Amino acid sequence: MNARNFIAGLILASVPSLAFSQGGDSSSEPPLSLRSAIEKALEQNLGLRIQTLAPDIAEEAVIAQEASFDPSVFSRANLSQSDLDWEDSNGATRQTTSDSRSYSLGVTKRIKTGAQVTASASQSRSDGSSFNSELGQLVGGSLSERASLSLEFTQPLLRDFGSEVNLAPVRRAKSQARVADLRTRNAVLNLLQQIENAYWQLSDAHQRRNLRQSNLELSERLLEEARERERLGLATRIETLQAEANLAQRKEQIIRAEQAIREATDALYAAMGVLDETMALDPQLSVYPLPESRGEPPSFQTTLDTAIERNFDADIQEEVLEQLEQDRILARNSERPQVDLSLSSSYNGLSPESGKDAFSEAFDRRGDDWGLRLSFNLPWGARAAKSNLRQTLYRIDQEELRLAEIKQDLLRSVRSAWRDLDASRQQLAAAKIVVQLQEATYEQETSKYEEGLSTIRTLLETQRDLDQAKLSLLDAQLATVQAEITLARVEGSLLDRHGIEWNDTLTSEE
Repeated sequence: MNARNFIAGLILASVPSLAFSQGGDSSSEPPLSLRSAIEKALEQNLGLRIQTLAPDIAEEAVIAQEASFDPSVFSRANLSQSDLDWEDSNGATRQTTSDSRSYSLGVTKRIKTGAQVTASASQSRSDGSSFNSELGQLVGGSLSERASLSLEFTQPLLRDFGSEVNLAPVRRAKSQARVADLRTRNAVLNLLQQIENAYWQLSDAHQRRNLRQSNLELSERLLEEARERERLGLATRIETLQAEANLAQRKEQIIRAEQAIREATDALYAAMGVLDETMALDPQLSVYPLPESRGEPPSFQTTLDTAIERNFDADIQEEVLEQLEQDRILARNSERPQVDLSLSSSYNGLSPESGKDAFSEAFDRRGDDWGLRLSFNLPWGARAAKSNLRQTLYRIDQEELRLAEIKQDLLRSVRSAWRDLDASRQQLAAAKIVVQLQEATYEQETSKYEEGLSTIRTLLETQRDLDQAKLSLLDAQLATVQAEITLARVEGSLLDRHGIEWNDTLTSEE
């Protein structure tokens, strides 16, 4: 499974609750939808692309472990020649030569029981002669061609015996592959949470800027009125200065709001994986307004049950324990003595003519031999193996406690996220009431001001109270959306929230 296939395995379906119909900014470009941002992030987010390579690496590690049982072909060739000149007792020069050659070809395979099977064919040639200088010719010497067809079987009887031990590295590698898959899924969920939070934070920044812009326009009108009232003698210079100071504050707030939009835009672009050096320093991106609440969530018990069922962190920890179980098997294996039984047998052929004749003799089974070997090895006291086993058992105890801690943390996180959402909903309801009250108060104070029954200072204070109420409402709206996102992440229902389904073929189950 490669990164492209993993992303292709994420099926995005249509989710009506995410198809918001509210209008965005009044720019010519249509607002970026949350769905488009998610699709772009799943395709281009650098962190996710890095993580999606982990399953590929883990799968290759599985192949590498399984390859230890693949057959292996071997061959050897040896050539040896020597020449020796010497004088005999009569002072005659003599020469002795020797020529020996050997070739072998075979295949060996390790099987799951720990046994090693080797089949081979070999040929050896030896020739020797001496040269008499007085006669000027070779004397003596002989040619011998030998061929052998062999089969050897070696089976460990204690250490390294059985498929449980020999397949432990393969099972461990497969568990690591499942961990890589689970961590990639966790990365997808974390990215969904990051993207949605970044999207709504940008939306919140736009709405705050729009609120500041509306306040700026109102402050400009108030200043114009204050100047006109001062000209007519209905207001003092102090009131005009108060209106001018109020306008300056609004402009300063607009500057901060614009900066917040730029920072939130960069955060969203970075999460989507599209932020690069070609992008303008003042990017323009419109999004949809903050949505209304999605309605009542399921009961706490239903949420908790779903969270327990979909908790990838607990699944990863279970795989860690599975890997340690394989380590325990290998550690116990290391405590055993090394007792190996080897059986060998071969058919041999001998010929003074050629290697072909020697192999014919071997195939005709003119000669044979067999052998039996038993070897024993045990480190004195086996202290290292026993220490390794104890360490593995301690680590198993440690990771079992960590699994319990993960489940406890999940329970705490669900309870906390549930409370946060409940509190955010209540705060949102209260914020809406406060806005209604402040709007009515501001309208009343405006009427008084226009009738000359109130001062501009009182009116500005009432306006600031209304602004603060609207900002608090935006805070409550964003907090509610973020609480819903957090609860969905903790619960493991972010996929459902965004209409994403895992392709079942992504899971590596054995």
